[in-house]
Amino acid sequence: MVTLTVAYPYDAAKPFDERYYLEHHLPLAKEVWGDAVTGVSVHYPLAGLAGDPAFAAIAQLEFASMEAFQQAMANPRSAEVQADVANFAGVVPHTQISRRAA
Repeated sequence: MVTLTVAYPYDAAKPFDERYYLEHHLPLAKEVWGDAVTGVSVHYPLAGLAGDPAFAAIAQLEFASMEAFQQAMANPRSAEVQADVANFAGVVPHTQISRRAA
């Protein structure tokens, strides 16, 4: 399994629109990437250990394999998913592709 982690840095001056993310962005990603996405989890912070949280949201999208991930990203509509970020976050997200160890 391959996981795409997308972490949106916290910035009090640039609020993260949780509702838009859940009602529009995630459905768009699922529509574009289809069955290649085998699971999704989204985490919103309660607080940071020393004040503000590091991230406004962290999403993890699971794919069955690296090949499935690469095929999904090759979809020409993937650009729509990336462009939609401006509609709910005023920050550039950090992304990481990883594999599950256990």
